[in-house]
Amino acid sequence: MTLGGIGKRYAIGLFNAAVQEDIVDQVQGDMASFAKLVQSERAFRRFLSSHQVAPDDKKDLIVRAIGERASGLFVKFVVLLIEKRRIDKLGEMADAFASLYEEHSGILRVSITTAIPLDSDLERRAREAIERRTGKTARIVKHVDPEILGGAILLAGDKIIDGSIRNRLGEMRRELLELRVH
Repeated sequence: MTLGGIGKRYAIGLFNAAVQEDIVDQVQGDMASFAKLVQSERAFRRFLSSHQVAPDDKKDLIVRAIGERASGLFVKFVVLLIEKRRIDKLGEMADAFASLYEEHSGILRVSITTAIPLDSDLERRAREAIERRTGKTARIVKHVDPEILGGAILLAGDKIIDGSIRNRLGEMRRELLELRVH
């Protein structure tokens, strides 16, 4: 995943601090849980982004709500986001942090798109093949897109393997159009 901008810069700063304190796993959990909460709770999201609510009130609520549950580093990070009025970029930061965490942990996120849901046996075999070839732990993210007709499209990092029937039909079409009949 390639992300840029403010979200990535903040995520890198938090990640480097978490590495220094040797709490990367905990901060990843904190970030994922908090980002999910903010994304799913509209009223909480509106409260955090509201210009009518004083920053000190927001910070007080955050410290009371997550201060005992999350790492001190993560609580300070959220307070900083409130002070800098960057809380609206939390989703972008969470995605960038997750990418950094996966790379650091030797995890390769693989997106597999199939025309019908991937059954557990095929998913297991795909995971094992990917892990054998890369030496990394594969995290499979499944998608269904009936328009690919059959086969699968794999996206891992910056590599795409398009084994879809739609792609193969397109290649055949191009080859047929290139043929010259004498």
